[in-house]
Formats: sequence, C-alpha cells, structure tokens
Amino acid sequence: MLAAALSGWITLAGLAAMDAPAQVVFFPPAPATDDEGRLRQSHVRAIAQDAKGRLWFGTDGEGLCRYDNGALTFFTEKDGLPSNFVRTLQFDDQGTLWLTTRDGLSRFDGTTFTRVEVPTSAPTGDESFTARPPGPDALWFAAHDGVAVYDGTSLRYLPMPLDAADVRRRRENPGLLRPYYGVYSILKHRDGSIWIGTEARGVCRWDGLNFSWIRDEDIDKAAIRSMCQDSRGDVWLGNSGVGLFRYHDGKLTNFGVERGIDNRSWLQNRFKPMPGRIANPHAILETRDGMVWFGTYDSGLWRYDGKEMKNYTMADGLPTDSISSLLEDEKGVLWIGTFSGVCRFDGVRFAKIGGAGDSRP
Repeated sequence: MLAAALSGWITLAGLAAMDAPAQVVFFPPAPATDDEGRLRQSHVRAIAQDAKGRLWFGTDGEGLCRYDNGALTFFTEKDGLPSNFVRTLQFDDQGTLWLTTRDGLSRFDGTTFTRVEVPTSAPTGDESFTARPPGPDALWFAAHDGVAVYDGTSLRYLPMPLDAADVRRRRENPGLLRPYYGVYSILKHRDGSIWIGTEARGVCRWDGLNFSWIRDEDIDKAAIRSMCQDSRGDVWLGNSGVGLFRYHDGKLTNFGVERGIDNRSWLQNRFKPMPGRIANPHAILETRDGMVWFGTYDSGLWRYDGKEMKNYTMADGLPTDSISSLLEDEKGVLWIGTFSGVCRFDGVRFAKIGGAGDSRP
C-alpha cells in the first residue's frame, strides 16, 4: 500500500467554535480568488502521496487538492466528488485513491470519481472474515458502529460489539444523537490486529476473531482522534480533550500527565488552550529517523526523540497552532496539514505552500 494519511473523523474548517466534543459550528473564511488562496484558507484534514510523488490534500470545504511540482489542481463536487468535505485519503496497490467524505466513500482513478456503497451487515459464508481474512495491505474505513475493509476484491463491513447498556439506551431513546461508537481513527497494528478509536467508548481491538476494549485512564471520556504505532512497538493515542496516551507493554498511561504537559481542564474550561500543554492531538506520525510527531488542535506541533518533547508553534513559523494531518514524503520532508492550509518542515524551517518561503520543489 502506498503512503496514506488517516486522521480524525469530525473536525472543522476556517474559524470555528466547538461547544461539545462531537459538535462543530463552522464559520467559513472569505472566498479566495485563486487556487493558492483556496489552499491557504483551507483546513487540510488528510495528506497522501502517490507513486509519482504527487501530494494530495483532503480539505474541509474545498474538496480534494493535488500538488504536482508546484501546481495546484482542485477537484470538487462539480467533478463528481461526493462532498467537498474530505476526511481521509488512502491509495490501494493499483494506485486508486480512496476517499472518505462527509457524504460517503468514493474512489478516484485519476479521471473519474465513483461513489462506493458501504455494506450494513457483516459478511457470511465464503465472504466471512474467518473464511477470508483481510490481508496486511487492506484499506480500512470508518462505518456506522464499525469499520469497512477493502482487500482488493470486495468491500466488507465489520460491526463493533455494543455494550448492553448502550443498546438499551438507543432503544429507549430513538432520537439519541451522540454516536458513542462513532469511528474517529483506525490503526493497523503490526501484530495483525485492528484498533478502532471511537468517540466515547475508548479503543476497540479486533484480532481477526475476537474483540476487546481499552477504556483505562479516562481515555473513553472523549474521541480518539489519532493513533500510531512506533518502531519500538508502542502505540500512541490522541484523545480529544484528555490528551496524549501511550500503550506500552500492555499498559496504557497518560503521557501528558507523566511529563507534566497535560491540559486536563480542556473540556471543563470550554476548550481553552494552555501554552506548552497538550489537550487535543489530532495527528500522530513516526518519521524514518525515529522521531514521533504530534499535531495538536490546541498547541501546535510536538516532536518526541525518545527522551524529550519539543514544541513548535506559530512563533517558530507555523501558520497556525491547530494541526490536523501529518505526512513524511519520499524525500523525508514533513508535511503538515493545518486549519490554515499546508506547510512543510525540512528540519530547519517551516514553509507554507502558496505563501512566503514556498520554493516549489
């Protein structure tokens, strides 16, 4: 599978206010008159790189953007995209781009967008997961109360087990809006298991046969927006309000609390950021040099070298301290999707695409 970026499931574009972890009030920026302006004003939710080295940006409101040797090309609903609000981007082994959007799943072969219907029931017989387990290169997507997987042959649905109390709550309150099992992030663990980050039920793990849950340390109090397994085998988890977690040797700990950089008052104080503290990691990535990077909604970009955490903010050249996506390209350059466009970091400086310092590699 080629480079892909999976980020959280619900975020915001332009200037925004959040009055609940799962509710977004969107204030769009003033319309731009050119493609560079459109990208500079966009909230970039996802980044992926194709086999030709081109970068693709999924935005919240401006559709899909391709960055090819300095040239920007936008694809929108007018071109067949189901929605201009793009959530995730992944390439399959054939080079087809798969996109999740606010209005469903789609694939793009370079010419045509094709809407893909997600099944609503688990497969049986020869199509069951027992009979035909997904391979390591399968693509995984968020679905209602579960996930969908494409293995190059067909798209199948894997429902998560719901707690009895939640089943009863839904039955007694058919108009209940909060999707406790809404999927915000998906991780393919190297042991073959699939980790599913939910809105308010922690992390669901599926080993191919059985499900288990991680709900320690208040990690189920808000959405799991991001997950990443590093080269040491640790799993990093970003919680939208309770902060940054690490799963090490079978034990979950709040890494922010351990390091004294947590902001546990985020939810209680109406999403008030605290400089130098992490409340809401939206993106996590390990680069080839072993550094683990954290893009946060509230406190910019962080780097962990195995010993120390370093924080980068607008004072260091970031266009904003609100970050949604991260990708390391084939040349080792770090690309950062923010709430105000895209920038890249070469280890020395940040350069915003379409803005000052854009050298158009």
